[in-house]
Amino acid sequence: KTIEEDLARRDFSMNALALNLQPTTDNQQLLDPFDGETDIKKKLIRTVGKPEERFGEDALRMLRALRFASELNFAIEHETQTAITKHAGLLEHISRERVRDEFTKIVMSDTPALALDLAARLGILKFISPEFEKGIGVEQNKAHAYTVWEHILRSLNHAAKKQMPLYVRLAALLHDVAKPHTRVWKNNQWTFYGHEVVGARLARNILTDLRFPKEIIEKTVRLVRWHMF
Repeated sequence: KTIEEDLARRDFSMNALALNLQPTTDNQQLLDPFDGETDIKKKLIRTVGKPEERFGEDALRMLRALRFASELNFAIEHETQTAITKHAGLLEHISRERVRDEFTKIVMSDTPALALDLAARLGILKFISPEFEKGIGVEQNKAHAYTVWEHILRSLNHAAKKQMPLYVRLAALLHDVAKPHTRVWKNNQWTFYGHEVVGARLARNILTDLRFPKEIIEKTVRLVRWHMF
């Protein structure tokens, strides 16, 4: 019934501001009941009121927090991070289309690796796809300085830096997704024979599950299948 009640139902303090324009005067009054302006200056993402209540209203807000972090280069306040870890399971009840939309915005941000790495640490990466978690801590051969997870995050960030389109960024993230499935110790090193073939199948399954358009799926899968060539 009031603007104050409306602002109290917003997700984060930086989104809970309103401007009161009085038509008869030049006065402008900023309504900021949750110190959103201060948080913006601090580059801080903080829920309006108790994080548990805001995430209980809409669990997708947990992914939105990560998306804002990557888009704006903001930090997520500690209590908000703790609540994300505690209530991550609520994301199971969110439609795949809504998860896809937030995931797409993360991938298309300037620093997508920041959000996805934070998603892994906060325990919500698996609700985008459990396949991503399998690459965490998986060492590669001597030609690679990074684990599978670190390597694909760096590949994604490079594609973002080059301002590549969505399907290229998705391929960068997915091109080695099958390495944990194909890893074999041979001749004193890890090998990943056929990971591009298995990876193409996994990429199709992941993107189909997230309800991506057919054209995006086909382009991404083709790049994953032939990335070794």
